[in-house]
Amino acid sequence: MAKNKQKESNKAETNTKNYDKLIDNSVKIFAAVNVLLIAVSLYFSFIIAAVFTILLISFYLLLSSDYGKKKLEQLKFYQEIKPYLKHSKSLNHSTTLMGKYLCDLPCKENETEIDSFNDIMNHYGERWPFMKKVENTRKDLITVEGKPVKCVSSYNYLDLGREESVQKAAVEAHDKYSSGNHGPRMLCGNLQILEDLELKIAKFFGKEHGLVFSSGFLACMSTIAGIARKGDLLLMDKLNHASLRTGAKICPANVQYFKHNDFKDAERLIKKHKYNRLIMVIEGIYSMDGDIGDLPAARKLCDKYGGILVMDEAHSLGTIGKTGHGAEEHFGYTARADIICGTFTKSISSVGGFLTCNLKTREYYTFYSPGLVFSAPLSAYHCGAASRAFDIIEEQPERSIRLQENGTYLRKRLLENGFNIGETCTAIVPVIFRDIEQLINMHHYMLQKGMFTAAVMAPACSLDTPRYRICATSSDNKESLDYLVNMLIDARKQFPESEKIQKLVRLMK
Repeated sequence: MAKNKQKESNKAETNTKNYDKLIDNSVKIFAAVNVLLIAVSLYFSFIIAAVFTILLISFYLLLSSDYGKKKLEQLKFYQEIKPYLKHSKSLNHSTTLMGKYLCDLPCKENETEIDSFNDIMNHYGERWPFMKKVENTRKDLITVEGKPVKCVSSYNYLDLGREESVQKAAVEAHDKYSSGNHGPRMLCGNLQILEDLELKIAKFFGKEHGLVFSSGFLACMSTIAGIARKGDLLLMDKLNHASLRTGAKICPANVQYFKHNDFKDAERLIKKHKYNRLIMVIEGIYSMDGDIGDLPAARKLCDKYGGILVMDEAHSLGTIGKTGHGAEEHFGYTARADIICGTFTKSISSVGGFLTCNLKTREYYTFYSPGLVFSAPLSAYHCGAASRAFDIIEEQPERSIRLQENGTYLRKRLLENGFNIGETCTAIVPVIFRDIEQLINMHHYMLQKGMFTAAVMAPACSLDTPRYRICATSSDNKESLDYLVNMLIDARKQFPESEKIQKLVRLMK
């Protein structure tokens, strides 16, 4: 009995010692874990502190760098224009509001796009370069708001607007027909003089037949809208004229725009989209930049994918090619467009427009061309003038040759004097600036000195590339072109580019 009690006592003592030992070990382990956790915490705290310090130093260095300073300036600029852009109702309105910002004009609550435009126009007053009153257009010095001035932006490339035989032909045609008409072409207005002119245009371009319209805008718009259908892929150069773009907007085709004169981009879009028929649209000369459309590349792509090629010859008719026959002649007739459209308001020095193509397509257009079916026909007066102008281009190719020589000389002189003329290679020469204020002030200065030029700004071109659209003509010579360049140099000295624009351009890079 006593032995059993002794054993139980020894066992209890052993259990107590084991328990104490377990507690002691647990405390040691807990203490070790705490020490480890503290060490880990201190380690990571040090890492976080080091990273944070590095970030602060990096951020400071970034802000101190040119890149950082530029980003801060951009942020400040965005804060400056934010009160303007909050009024924007459309992309076009945003452009107008940016114009107000550049002119330091305040915005009003609930300001409309019409309000914004009129504020800018009123800001410039008599310096506003648009819608100037013009008279005496047959004279060498035309009259602009009462002043005799030299127009250096005339579409009258071949000087046919002052050609007496063109004027005479217009009057004779007018006397033969009535001033109005009995109705649209489809119904009772298909005059013989219209049909005769259409065949003359077709022969000029080497096509089977043509159609004439009462305006060039209607002609080019109808060329697109009349043929593009649902399921077609309508592939347009990004810089195509507004008339072509309007035709694209009102047709049901899938419209895609490729980068200007970039036919690798055009082919990328062709491969990307499914279509029943491909229609590609380019221009002979792009009027805002004066460069030539790559007709051979466009033709090659259309042949590869079975497409129809449309070319607008509004500005290339009479101005390029050995005898002024346009883009096809310029490229040696190695590539041809399926449909050519254009206007009479440039080299032809009349009013109206045309398209020319094969006979079957022409007949189709007589029923499905909106600008022909739903509009009055071209007047006999303008038809007579256009007909004689085409004859003169055929009879006097030296006019086109002289025009091209003058264009070459003008481009050379402008480049020599540090003017930005973009990619032009024709007689249509953009003189590109960055500052709208500078452009308008120079325009007013030159007008007072007897020189009238066409100022162009957004939305006709981008906001940061306002320009003068200057044109050499066949009536120019080296002396007149030198005078023009010297006038531009003088005006640029009088009105240098503003610091505000220089800062804006720097921030936008």
